[in-house]
Amino acid sequence: MREIVPLKACPEIEVWWDHDDGRELGPNGQPTVMSVAAALPAPVSRSPAGKRAIASPQQDRGATVNAPDRGAIIGSMPTAPNRRGAGRIILALVLGLAAAGLTVVGLTVNTRFAASFGQTAEAAILLAAIGLTIDLLAIVLPSAAAQLWRDHNIVSASAAWAIWLIALGMTLLAAIGFAATNIGDGVAGRSRLAAEASALTADVARLRIERGGIAEGRSVATIEAEIQRAQPAAAAVWKQTAGCSDVTLASSGAACAEVLRLRQALGAAQRRDALDAELRAGEIRLAPLPAIVTSDPQATMAADILAWISAGRLSLTPHDIHRLRVTGLTVIPALAGIIFLFATTLLRAGRRRSVG
Repeated sequence: MREIVPLKACPEIEVWWDHDDGRELGPNGQPTVMSVAAALPAPVSRSPAGKRAIASPQQDRGATVNAPDRGAIIGSMPTAPNRRGAGRIILALVLGLAAAGLTVVGLTVNTRFAASFGQTAEAAILLAAIGLTIDLLAIVLPSAAAQLWRDHNIVSASAAWAIWLIALGMTLLAAIGFAATNIGDGVAGRSRLAAEASALTADVARLRIERGGIAEGRSVATIEAEIQRAQPAAAAVWKQTAGCSDVTLASSGAACAEVLRLRQALGAAQRRDALDAELRAGEIRLAPLPAIVTSDPQATMAADILAWISAGRLSLTPHDIHRLRVTGLTVIPALAGIIFLFATTLLRAGRRRSVG
């Protein structure tokens, strides 16, 4: 027995579903199946019994869909294209720009460092060309290897990755040399400035302490004039004491007491003037020097912060931080080819999804 049930998939479309209890076959000799509209996720509403209509065999053949034709009808239905999202495109562009920047930096660094080993202009050019070629291989081989792998050229892809590892090693060696040389020279220069500033600061502090202990305020000329006025009082022993310089008798000491006191004041005044001159020179030399306390404050502070965060369980020296810094500055520019591969993979994945 066959029953025709109208289904309301959409308010404006009426679709008929042929329900067969298995006792009768369809017009083509095959069991009838659900129509395409019935596959849509829409509520099925059954018409009241009073309004149920019986379709004729002609209508039945037009309303039912055979199983072999179902896939063709579904495949012919228009679908909205799945376009690449703006976020994926922006992310790929940012990765591409980052890869380009790292490429320029890496090529410049490694080419100049390779050229620095040349003893002649020709040797420098050849070494720079070799370094440039190796860096280009390190950049383009990951993308080439990935494309060969997608094309199922397994042997060629494996060879490309092997060559990339060799080129990457050479690139890392050049980058390590450049980073270690320049960073080491920078740290050494800061260390020299810090040592010079520390020494000058210590000298200025010592001179100020010594200058503060001198209470004599008279000038040298004033004290010399007072000595001239005091010499007549020691005229009786002047010759015997060689001008109050060799005082051995008590009577000579009493006669030369004022002269000796003034001479002591004169020496203090002269020392005071010399200290003032040294202080001015030291301050002039110290003024243009930068306020550098340590030679490598980044490494020192990083080691202190790691020790503080780990409560002393992780203890690194500034030299360990220096190694990590050189490693980071060396490895990241060498990965420009991998970053470029990520960018192209993002765009390619979006294109495949759109085609699918």
